[in-house]
Amino acid sequence: MKNGLAIWHYPHRTTAKNVVFFAQNGFESVSINGTGFVIELKNGLGDEIAEAVSSTGVYLTVHYCMPHSHSEEHVTAYLEGLKLISDWQKKYGFIKILSFDVPQSIRDNISEYINFALDGIENCSLALEDFGLTKEEREQIEYLKGNERFGYLIDIGHMYMRLRGVDKHKATLFLNSPDECEPSENPGFSQFSKAFVSKEFPILEIHLHNNDGENDTHLFLEDGTLKIEDIAKLLKSIDYKGVLTIESAPGYQFECAGADADNGILKTYSYWKECCLKA
Repeated sequence: MKNGLAIWHYPHRTTAKNVVFFAQNGFESVSINGTGFVIELKNGLGDEIAEAVSSTGVYLTVHYCMPHSHSEEHVTAYLEGLKLISDWQKKYGFIKILSFDVPQSIRDNISEYINFALDGIENCSLALEDFGLTKEEREQIEYLKGNERFGYLIDIGHMYMRLRGVDKHKATLFLNSPDECEPSENPGFSQFSKAFVSKEFPILEIHLHNNDGENDTHLFLEDGTLKIEDIAKLLKSIDYKGVLTIESAPGYQFECAGADADNGILKTYSYWKECCLKA
């Protein structure tokens, strides 16, 4: 397992400087936000980011987003972004996993958007975050079974909310999926194990953060009510070989920035490594 960090929540440094800073602080992998990456590529910063990745040797993942609607405007913007990412990948080849958020408004039909990425981006795996949660969603991607480039990204903070079955959100990715696991007021190792085993595609990357089981607050790992020790135990039990990306988000829904954010995430990383040692 590669321990990584979603570095876009630390805007007091550029992406390139974040790559170097967090690599120097022990992270084996870094994930950059695809939308921000596209903007940086437009601004001519692609070479600087490539140099940072090359000099540190970190494993790079990019977390992008599919169109926010099926409208021509949104699809065009998505394709333009993919083209910029594709050109950078052809030049450098550093992206190992390109993952996608799937907005609620397009979950009825995403095959075309996956195909655009599969055809346009070379030499990396593609992963969908928290998709395939309903029969209809699984039918859309049935044709990808056996494709060695395709798999899932599982956000454990979101899964925790689904497994609790609180049902206060309209978005599919937060609603309980009985095919994943029956709801439990206090889901732990056994519930998460069942949910992981239910996946019909390989889990290529995991996003890990904490919350109160009802709100998607992306807290540091030692905060919230999700038992992080259970997650460490689970990943050890299945001998998980993919990427574990900590997605705690200082400044997202809790106040924390600059040096406080750095200190907070390095502390939470130490906590995670302790949990792994004890698992």
